[in-house]
Amino acid sequence: MKKKAEIQLINEFKRLLEAGKGIPPGKEEAIFSLLDIIGEGVRILDKDFRIIFENKAHRDILGSNVGEYCYRAYQKRDKVCENCAVSMSFEDGKVHKDARRVVTGKGLRYVEVTSSNLRDRDGDVIAGVEIVRDVTERKRLEDEKQKLISALREALNSIKVLKGLIPVCAWCKKARNDKGYWDNLENYIREHSEADFTHGICPECLDKAFSEMDDREESK
Repeated sequence: MKKKAEIQLINEFKRLLEAGKGIPPGKEEAIFSLLDIIGEGVRILDKDFRIIFENKAHRDILGSNVGEYCYRAYQKRDKVCENCAVSMSFEDGKVHKDARRVVTGKGLRYVEVTSSNLRDRDGDVIAGVEIVRDVTERKRLEDEKQKLISALREALNSIKVLKGLIPVCAWCKKARNDKGYWDNLENYIREHSEADFTHGICPECLDKAFSEMDDREESK
């Protein structure tokens, strides 16, 4: 409902502008009050890209820049930005969208801009209106998500997992490596995984070792 109400307010503002060559006398305060209660930023530019109005939400996002050229105020440029949404709206009369990084007094902000034209009753374009949405927090969360995904991919790439069949000699228990040579099974596993070995002796082998020692002693 909130989004629908905001669109209705903007449409009413357009209608009042179209009724004459500008804001009807005595309507300025009422119109600007309506625009100030909209949750998203609204700015109006003349055909030279000079900012002639900003509502409260817009000032909260990007600061106050009325009277400045938009490209100079937000991007510190000397000419209109490439892929400028309002510039494209001026050219073809359609709605255009854009995304920008803007350095403000509050730091770096990320915004999405939707632009359209304001026309007089004769259909001539008299200004451009832009709806500005602050997406800084969303961008931060998306960046954190991408960093996490990259970290997980890197971790997975560093993990070696033994898969498939390992060719092992049934007699000596050596494994055939990728070059076709027979190697110690321990070396094969070290090269193809993150595993390593510690060495001990099992009870069966321990008994066998002691038995062999006793046989040698008895044979002396």
